This record gives sequence, C-alpha cells and structure tokens, in this order.
Amino acid sequence: MLGMGAGTATFAAEAPLRVMVNEVAPYSWRKGNELLGLHPSLLRALAEETGLSFEFSAGLYARASRAIPDKLADLAVTLATPDQDSQGERVALLHTVRHLVISRADAPITEISQLHGKVLGIARSAYYGARINDDDGIRKFTIVDPFQGLRMLALGRLDAVISTDYLLLHALRQPEFDRASFAPTIQVGVSGYALYARRDLPEAVVHKLRVGYAALQKRGVTAAILREYESAESRP
Repeated sequence: MLGMGAGTATFAAEAPLRVMVNEVAPYSWRKGNELLGLHPSLLRALAEETGLSFEFSAGLYARASRAIPDKLADLAVTLATPDQDSQGERVALLHTVRHLVISRADAPITEISQLHGKVLGIARSAYYGARINDDDGIRKFTIVDPFQGLRMLALGRLDAVISTDYLLLHALRQPEFDRASFAPTIQVGVSGYALYARRDLPEAVVHKLRVGYAALQKRGVTAAILREYESAESRP
C-alpha cells in the first residue's frame, strides 16, 4: 500500500481506511513510493478536512471497480453507475466527467449513430451509458487505457475510442500523439466519479466523509484542485 506522503495532517489513531483509485494519469500515477494525481489530491484534502487517515492503493479500472465487493478496500473511487451503487454506498460525487469519442481525421465520426458497425476501444468495466454499452451494433474492443486506444486508433486498428474528458484530453497532450491526425471529439454522455464505501463501514465515518467533502466544495477547494488537473501542466 502507498502512504499519504509528506505534507499531510496528523490523523486520528484509528486504523487507516483503505482506499483504491484508478491508476491512469491524470487520475493517479506513481512517483517512487507516493501516489499522485487528481483523485489522491482530492482525497488528501478530504483526509485533512476530516482528520481521517487513508491508505492508498491503485489499479486498472476493472480492479478498482471491484475493490469493494472483492474486499480489497474500504473506499473506492469509480464512475458513478447503477452497478457501483448496488455494490457499495455512494459517499459523494467527487467530480463530473464528459464521455468523449475520438476518431481519425481521415475517417471522422461526428455523431453517435456512426458508431454502428465500427470498432470502438473501451476500457474494461467502464460504463458510458446504455447508448454505448448496451448497443450490440457497436463492436467493442477492450483497451487498457486511452493511451493504448489512441495508439491503436492511429494505426487503424480501431475506428474510435471512448473515454472521459480528463483522461482523453490528457493523453492527447502527450508528445507521442499528433493531434492533427485525429478528428475533433464528440460528446456522447455525462457522468461522474464518486467515492464509494463498503456497506458495513460505520455510518459515523460515512457521515464525516460526506460532511467533509461538502465543506471542501463550499470553500472552493475541490474546484481549485480540478482546475489544476484540467491544465496542460498537470501531468506525470
């Protein structure tokens, strides 16, 4: 497990809460023995606000999305979906995300109906709404992350890639990708990343987390963190 890192508050003496996040930039990435990124930054602010202690771990989205039912964590950060709502207790919506589809400049996809019969790169276990996930007319190909997806798209092995705005736009900023070779993105949905708790976590702890995150939002702390990770400079 990765620790909280330097510069955090002094926490209560009780055992740390195990929290798993999605290991893909800019949501999280490893630097030595520390976990950095948008979601660890939001959670560290929450830890300071509440006096609770978090012990971080990270994994691919498919693993993070199963962290609570598989008893790998007390808390997990995943897309807010009906499946996640059935597995754990939603503590707070951390931030919203847009679902973006990107295609090649020489074969642009400009509306969702054009995905029928096409091969769409999509991360394992990620849910982008019924219009995408439940449409058998869209041929799904499992990718690890949008970085892999963009590489395959550039090689013509995929017709399009779907991801959240933070991930996809971050990937497009990397020097290995020529933005001009890709068509403009289209938005096909909106959802959010939420903090989920195991259902047997003490209600007093869940309440403290909810009140703490609401306080951070009211003071503009979460908005400031989100702005930082929306910028081109926020990268590993």
